[in-house]
Amino acid sequence: MEKSKLTVWQFFVLTLSFLIGTSFFFTPGGLIAAAKQDAWIVPLWAGTAGILAALVWLHLSKLHAGLSIVQICIKVAGRPIGGFFALLYIFYFIQLAAFITRNLGDFMKQALMPLTPLTVFHVMFLFVTGYAVFKGIETIARSSELLFLIMAATFIFVLCLALLEWDWGRFQGIFRMDVWKTMKETSSIFGFPFMEGVIFLMLFPFVQSKKVKSSFILAYAVATILLSFSTFITIGVLGVTRASHDTYPFFVIVQEIHIGTFFEHLESTMALILLVAIFIKLSIAYYCSVLGICQLFKIKNRFWITIALILLISGLAMGYDNVVENIEFSKKYDFAYTILYSMVLPCLLLLVTWIRRIRNKRTEEPAS
Repeated sequence: MEKSKLTVWQFFVLTLSFLIGTSFFFTPGGLIAAAKQDAWIVPLWAGTAGILAALVWLHLSKLHAGLSIVQICIKVAGRPIGGFFALLYIFYFIQLAAFITRNLGDFMKQALMPLTPLTVFHVMFLFVTGYAVFKGIETIARSSELLFLIMAATFIFVLCLALLEWDWGRFQGIFRMDVWKTMKETSSIFGFPFMEGVIFLMLFPFVQSKKVKSSFILAYAVATILLSFSTFITIGVLGVTRASHDTYPFFVIVQEIHIGTFFEHLESTMALILLVAIFIKLSIAYYCSVLGICQLFKIKNRFWITIALILLISGLAMGYDNVVENIEFSKKYDFAYTILYSMVLPCLLLLVTWIRRIRNKRTEEPAS
């Protein structure tokens, strides 16, 4: 494994950036369409479920300290079965990277450069991200520290300007949702972004501190509050009808900010924030894909793996015809697909670990 170390702060920034990186752009519109004025409540229960899942991952990592999820699969289930589980995780990380890449392409083509082919956005961004991946997780973490502060400061500034269009009347009809029906209609938010955090089982071994648990849970709590807050702001500024019909409601908010002739056309600034957020999230998914392959097949030089994955990720990112098909697929299948990797397999690995420990104790007792 790469001999790198992450501080608690760096790990917190990586986790928080990964969870909210693209979700505050792509998630509010769908939530508002399903839950109307109560959409801001949905991230709260989804985030709570995400924290419970995070406790399972942390416990699994604690039982196998110093090992990534790929190495845990092989250790617990053996080389044949464990190797198959590890391959499933690697494919999931690659698919996640492709999904993030497609989000970038759809946004750039729909909002900024409609005449540019999607592949151009994909390959250009993947080459930049691939360089960061080749340099290692410490490089990604240090870049994220700087970019996160810039992203946060710009986001807060733009948010303050957007509040000038605030109207409490847009919340009329609050607290009227059917909870069970809403949970089924918004189940995709459990998968994106909260259950995707299972990818950090690849990065836990790099954090040389006992505070990794508190840092990880805190990042989940902050991400939950921020996503709920951004949905709340979207309702208050745009209203339910407009927000539910826009693919990128937060981008629309920024487009409509006009203060005299000085503060206007800030959408390019918001696009820059999104590119930074996507860079951090894609770098993590891309890096974990490369690291998983290197660990499974015991490859020491990750350069050619990094280059090869550029073509694979770019190709997988073209699996959807358009952004509408992408959104519909996420609504229907994202939760069911993600739950396999985030809960089913980790719980299975935990169960096998406990069974083996019980057996070892029973065999040691007669010997003593």
